[in-house]
Amino acid sequence: MSERRNFNERAQFYQFGTAARAIDAAPDYVQNPGRRINREPIAIEEPSTHRKVDIFSIGVIVFTFLAVMFVGIIYLNLNFQSTYLSKNVIKLQREVVELEKSNDALAEQMEDGVNLKKIYKKATKLGMKPIRKSNIVTYTKKKSAEIRCYGEIPEM
Repeated sequence: MSERRNFNERAQFYQFGTAARAIDAAPDYVQNPGRRINREPIAIEEPSTHRKVDIFSIGVIVFTFLAVMFVGIIYLNLNFQSTYLSKNVIKLQREVVELEKSNDALAEQMEDGVNLKKIYKKATKLGMKPIRKSNIVTYTKKKSAEIRCYGEIPEM
């Protein structure tokens, strides 16, 4: 005998467990020779019925659509106003900062421009006289919380 076994000899060996080949694994096409498999799709026609239009459902849909559009328009308007106001606030803040800078600069110019000698010369030219000792009035204050008023205090 040859060392190689042919197919029939190998088929006679017994196999244990799940490795064994199933006897009826392949479908038997020989038993049903007249069976024909049709693979074309079949179109099923539905009976024609006239459906009525539900006016209430259409009204609810239209109302919902209009409500959503109305709320959307209001939202966009409020968003636009908010953006406009925030930009306006930023613009006004910049203006305030610029005005503060210009006020500080003008205050510095005024302080630098104050010359006491020039002020004294202008005041004496206009008729102001220097202080004399006779113009100074002194008084002594008693320690009391009482204030006496000898005349009426003029209202402003």
